[in-house]
Amino acid sequence: MKRATPQQDTIIQRYEWIDDSNVIGFVDYYVFDEVCMIMHTEVLPTLAGRGLGSHLAGKALEHVSEIGKSVVPICGFIVHYLRKNSQHHALLTPESRRIFNIGT
Repeated sequence: MKRATPQQDTIIQRYEWIDDSNVIGFVDYYVFDEVCMIMHTEVLPTLAGRGLGSHLAGKALEHVSEIGKSVVPICGFIVHYLRKNSQHHALLTPESRRIFNIGT
């Protein structure tokens, strides 16, 4: 696996994991003002269960931190990931923490 990079050439921004020019996983998100709404996470089914989704989620959240936004996790996988990874809790909006019971 070579790289995970943000792609921002559409209205839906995408954080992609590319290996040998093939997208093997991605996180779709929207940025509105100071908020990043993470909509969907997906890894190729043939690679499921190897922790790639978690790695991709972590990299996407690092990117959100780098661009100075707060997170609203719409994606169920990201909600689950955030519940298990407290190092990213500071990125969540207070409403997201309450609604999704993360870090409370």
